[in-house]
Amino acid sequence: MRASNGNPIVIVGAGVAGLVAAIELQAAGRAVLVLEAAPAGGGRVRTSRHDGLVIDHGFQVLFTAYPTLRRYLDFDRLALRKFLPAARIARDGHVSLIGDALADPGLLLDTIFARAIGVGDKLRLLALRRFAQQLSIDDCFGPRFAGISTREFLAARGFGAPVIDGFFAPFYGGILLDRTLATSASILLFTFKMLADGDTVIPAGGIGALTQQMAARLTPGSVRTRTAVRALTVTAGRVSGVQLDDATTIEAAQVVLATDAPAAATLARTVGLSLPEPTGARGCTTLYFTARTSPIPGKALWLNANPQAVLSHAVTLTDVAPEYASQGRTLIAATAVGAAADLDDATLDAAMRHELARMGGVSPDALTLDRVALWRVPYAQYEQAPGWREQRPSIACGMAGLWRASETLHSSSLEGAARGGEMAAKAILHAT
Repeated sequence: MRASNGNPIVIVGAGVAGLVAAIELQAAGRAVLVLEAAPAGGGRVRTSRHDGLVIDHGFQVLFTAYPTLRRYLDFDRLALRKFLPAARIARDGHVSLIGDALADPGLLLDTIFARAIGVGDKLRLLALRRFAQQLSIDDCFGPRFAGISTREFLAARGFGAPVIDGFFAPFYGGILLDRTLATSASILLFTFKMLADGDTVIPAGGIGALTQQMAARLTPGSVRTRTAVRALTVTAGRVSGVQLDDATTIEAAQVVLATDAPAAATLARTVGLSLPEPTGARGCTTLYFTARTSPIPGKALWLNANPQAVLSHAVTLTDVAPEYASQGRTLIAATAVGAAADLDDATLDAAMRHELARMGGVSPDALTLDRVALWRVPYAQYEQAPGWREQRPSIACGMAGLWRASETLHSSSLEGAARGGEMAAKAILHAT
């Protein structure tokens, strides 16, 4: 039955899932209070400004084809800036441009003559694009694809090791944060469909503009930052509130865990619950550099296809969105994934400089780069290996008054987070 004690629904975590849940609940007339431990809301979707530079907390992009997420955003107000629907593949001093000529016919000739991928594999790429577009999102996540790895799926479609390791590993290594391609084929098809159905963009004000816009839809005072929750409280066998780090208790009509999987599991254990959550994590580290002239110009993502690469992918952000830097400066984002993301700052810095120069075909001694930021995101995604969907949590957490809103309910993506928040809100409204 609906709580009548006047307490709000407390949502722990002000990322995409938590904000979407709050928007839905507030629209239904429920009082909500979103608690966020960080200095600002947004979770992993945040942006800082430093010396006239727009620095996202790790390189991220938005797929405009995300159907659920876009319902909570006003794209026109975000001033979206488009990437070229293409990638430059750099290996052993050679650079090839591979693009989606159906989305941008101007890419046709470059793609036809690209040396990195043979003619047969280019035709197979086109067939894969069409195949993914014909699937619904639910089809992408069906048992047919969820139970096999991306590498197995690509091999079954006739792609050979050279294109799997030379194109898919660096390209989807950036999306899946997994250059081994052990991630479920469902994620490959889902993202391939999103790439084909819409644009890849960033807001002029940084990726954090997404969550700032969402938070602005809530009643003022609904989101409290710098407010860390250390435990749940229980009254008469139901979760009745949260205890903050300063020992303050906030009573709640319901409590929603909208944090990442490890934090949610930690809070659930404070009331004796064990949440089924995906195991493992995918991390990444992004270094931001300013330069007089970028060695990797253009609006396409650059992929480092060398097998021992530290730098996975990079882009000149100001070529895509000039607003990312003032005074005509150039801003470059270079990202490491997998084991390379865990290297120490100095090692990463040196490797990034060397590999950016090598990718751009310039001498490292002639390249002047100033590092302006370094962002480590150890839990950028959870692992989505074959069978991962069987490990998803339920929305109801096994004790009255406690719910889960999370990307783990769907997929590790902005769309998955939006769906998780929406699913949780609908479940709460139905039950209370």
